[in-house]
Amino acid sequence: MANCKKYGKKKNYLNHNSKNGLLLLIYTMALIFESHGTTLGTELNNEICSAAWTCTKCTMKAHCAWSLGYQKCVDNNRSNLSNFTIYSKEKCPRLSVVTKQEYNDELISLQYIVKVSNDEVGFMNYLKESNLYCNSTTIDVHTKIIKNDEIICSANILITHFKLHSVQSFTAFIYIKFRSGVLHLDNIADHYVTFYEHECAENKKDENCATCAWNEHCFAFVRFCSSRNSCEGHNELFLWHFDNGKSWNSKTREVNNQCAEINVTSVDPLSGTIAGGTTITITVKNHLIFEENRTVMVTVAGMVCADPRTSGPETITCITTPPSDDTIYIAPSGPVLVKYTSHERELIIESSQKFHYLLR
Repeated sequence: MANCKKYGKKKNYLNHNSKNGLLLLIYTMALIFESHGTTLGTELNNEICSAAWTCTKCTMKAHCAWSLGYQKCVDNNRSNLSNFTIYSKEKCPRLSVVTKQEYNDELISLQYIVKVSNDEVGFMNYLKESNLYCNSTTIDVHTKIIKNDEIICSANILITHFKLHSVQSFTAFIYIKFRSGVLHLDNIADHYVTFYEHECAENKKDENCATCAWNEHCFAFVRFCSSRNSCEGHNELFLWHFDNGKSWNSKTREVNNQCAEINVTSVDPLSGTIAGGTTITITVKNHLIFEENRTVMVTVAGMVCADPRTSGPETITCITTPPSDDTIYIAPSGPVLVKYTSHERELIIESSQKFHYLLR
């Protein structure tokens, strides 16, 4: 009501003044709206930019630039950008990781090597002069040396750790603490290193396993291995980490189609009658790994898809069911959710494809 009264008074005021007053008001309001629109646009650009985690992803976005000094994506229209700001992906330094593990009877010696390449702006020299160090939320890691284009971290893991915790393997989160944040690697999965109770051939480590890592407000890591994996056997792991040292192993994890190895690749058909009875074929990457010793459930646009069955190495079939409420007037649509549940964990994979129910 306050706003109504305010504009009512303004209207009476205009009735007793010249057209010049009206024009002045219109001009003033136009400036206000223009300023408000500019502010909204700037805020939107900042939000779009800040979501990019790496230099290459950042500089692929319009209006965004990568600050090497602060390791974050910013609006490139800002006036206080430093010389260590990258505007095109071709100029981005590349940060990759090589790991070396050596076993003896008592311990595993790790070398975790961060390699910096495509460094046209002298970023490595900047890092050498900065206060950076290797860190981990789960193991003791030391900064061994910084030389040429490499940052070398080292750690020793006692073999007794595996028997003490009754595990065949465990995964450590390793990062380079840099200024007030973390040095951003091109591949988020490079932050995670898995150790095995017994030395394992490199080409066997990921056999019959599915892994995904991403960053969305924090680091997330998902790894599933079937019993056919010779290094760690049947295993399921959901890890979350913040760069302040906090970490936890969660019970439930939803993957929204951002993982190449954990992904609903197709749904067929993409529509069916609301009355139910449509047989749907869903293709899930690495389905056989996820279903091992787990219960499979499927929902389609929020409604149960009955009798889910494995029909191939990566396919599930199920039959749509009618809604419990027969007063639905708008046909629902939405993604397919495939849920794999064990006695310890629950993995939910959401499709990017949308299924549309038809009223007729």
